[in-house]
Amino acid sequence: MTAPAGSRPDTSRLRALAVPSVAVAVLLVFLAVIIALVTRQGGTLVGSTTTNVRSTEVLPQLGPGDEVVQSFTAPDPRLSAVQATFGTYQGSAQCDLRVSLREKDELVAQRDWSCADLPDSSPVDVLTFEPRSDRAATYELTVERVDDDPTGGVVLWAGAPTGDDATATVNGEQTDLSAVVRPLYDPEPRWWDHLDEITHRMAAYGPSWGGAAAFATLVVSIGVLLATATFAVRRPKVFLVIVAVLALVRGLVWAAAVPAFGGMDEPSHFSNVQYLAEEHALPGQADNPGVYSPQLEVAQGGSHVSSTAPGDRPSYTGEGEDELLADAAAATPLGGGGGPAAAYPPPYYLPAAAFYEVGGHSIFQKVEAARLWTVLLGVAGAVILVLLARRLFPGRTGAQAAFAVAGVLQPMAAHQFAIVNNDAWVIVCGFAALLLGLELAGRARAAWLTLLAGVIIGFALLGKPFGIAVAAPLAVGWLLGKVRYRERSWSVLLREAGLVVLGVLATYGLWRVIAFLVDIPAQRVPDGSGARSRRAFLDAQIGPGGETAKRMWADQLWGNFGWVRIPFPEPIPTLIWYGLLALLVAVAAWVVLVVVDAFRRRSALLAPAEVASLVADEPGASEPSGEPGSGPRQDDLPLDVRILVMVSMVASIVVVLYAAAWVYYFSTGANDLLQGRYALLAVPAILALPGLLLERFSRGRISPLVVNVVLAFAMGGLLLLGLKRTLEYFYG
Repeated sequence: MTAPAGSRPDTSRLRALAVPSVAVAVLLVFLAVIIALVTRQGGTLVGSTTTNVRSTEVLPQLGPGDEVVQSFTAPDPRLSAVQATFGTYQGSAQCDLRVSLREKDELVAQRDWSCADLPDSSPVDVLTFEPRSDRAATYELTVERVDDDPTGGVVLWAGAPTGDDATATVNGEQTDLSAVVRPLYDPEPRWWDHLDEITHRMAAYGPSWGGAAAFATLVVSIGVLLATATFAVRRPKVFLVIVAVLALVRGLVWAAAVPAFGGMDEPSHFSNVQYLAEEHALPGQADNPGVYSPQLEVAQGGSHVSSTAPGDRPSYTGEGEDELLADAAAATPLGGGGGPAAAYPPPYYLPAAAFYEVGGHSIFQKVEAARLWTVLLGVAGAVILVLLARRLFPGRTGAQAAFAVAGVLQPMAAHQFAIVNNDAWVIVCGFAALLLGLELAGRARAAWLTLLAGVIIGFALLGKPFGIAVAAPLAVGWLLGKVRYRERSWSVLLREAGLVVLGVLATYGLWRVIAFLVDIPAQRVPDGSGARSRRAFLDAQIGPGGETAKRMWADQLWGNFGWVRIPFPEPIPTLIWYGLLALLVAVAAWVVLVVVDAFRRRSALLAPAEVASLVADEPGASEPSGEPGSGPRQDDLPLDVRILVMVSMVASIVVVLYAAAWVYYFSTGANDLLQGRYALLAVPAILALPGLLLERFSRGRISPLVVNVVLAFAMGGLLLLGLKRTLEYFYG
């Protein structure tokens, strides 16, 4: 039967067919990315045991005819490559080297290198050869300079030997350092062929869900949940539940992938958890007996977290695992409480201490248990993202869903929501501040919400000092609400400002009182020596060609895992960097556009009489209504209001971080404070701005859906790639 002439097509039937198709496409793309990653070239493996040298010094510079000999034992079969790390003075070294490997009197491999071809201060496979079947064989690696140029030599990175590591000789004279030389094994054509070994190592000290079958099920579940979410886009409650479960699974995957103490500063944060659970007292007090408990010292020492990659890992032999677990079990968990994170307030650590108590007998099991609290914070963050999406993209369910998914899959946030680190607490506070800032912008009066704003600021400060950045979107949202509704009552303004202060005092203020009573000093910036100037500070933050800024904002903010040692490969950081620069230009263009519009209308930008014209092209936007004293709520905020709240968060975290870096630099003369991950609390704002700005520039004619979908797919791909690189780094 044909439809009558002039009738509309049955859109409900088309929609019913489209949703399953989209779900299947999402799942197939997810699985295709996994297949593409696991079928890439396999390469070599680091041995079950390896040298654990920390690169802190260099051997003498090689002149013409000089040679360095480093012996090492290869305990595993199928030795096929040897890795070394050279210092080339940023590529300026001009010389020729001959690298050779011998086992007793046998020459195993030899290769000549031009120093110009060696990476500076990064590991390089100096020799590759057919796999050898020897086991527990001792080899000598010789690096000899074979040119006669008296200038331009290189150095070999080295460090204090650990365990049975041998020391190097330079021109026949023994040194007290061990060169950073590592054997590599078992080359395979595909990465898939290493998965058995990788998952075995991952389960050695990992959680119960870190076994091969359970881990694979969790990873595939992410794809299934993403596909399922497409069915629930128009069912808000169901979609919220699916995203929460997605965040939970994401957290469990990353908690299994990152080994205990393998997250940024994890030993120091876990020390607080252990001290609270074991001593039932607050860390950071003046009479705390030590930095870490003996048990934590043994466990993190045996994990070699301070060694240089790829030696920052424990032994993965059965004997080595048993020995480390036994040594840690024999050491007392009591004591400590004076570690680097001891001055942080306890709200993040107290729930983690409760998980610690049910974490089993091994300290490694207790680390994984404590991580579950961070995973749950990630679930809370995901719920806030869904609610935030509804306020940012009203009436656009597809754009809302894609934005929420992109936020959940952001790879660096996924990492931080899976380790013992109070960054997770601050990140959730940042998400909540964005949501509440938008809520305040839609109200004339909001007494209880201003009290909540103060609580969020206090909670953020109870995480880390840079949490003060959350105050900006809250303040901007509150001011926008007052301006848009022409609130002129000074009593209302003062009362709500007082409630903000009360919220801060009831949270962070209460902690400062407790800390004073029990003698826990506030965090202080250390003093140090060194030349200081504003020009040197700016140069250090930008770096040659903008490399330092790029490393912070395009690398560390989006995916540099572990102890900020596992970056994405190029060109990913460069593409992200140019994307951020383009976003910065777009924000500047928006500011110009808003100012021009304001002058054109000759009135206040956000006055109620002008709201309708400002958002006339935006579907679903409405003019504020209601008497000033009634506390009305506007569901669909003007587009410029939403953009301004997001921009305020980004600007705030940038200002706060660089202000903190300046204070630290002025006090110490050092420039090593900042890391991009500190800005993760602003990630929702960064992800939302491209779609919002595109909608603004097109005056509502272009939906943010396409931009948000692209971001969601990009974040999903980066999440899987980051997971693969993390597994390679720690277990491969």
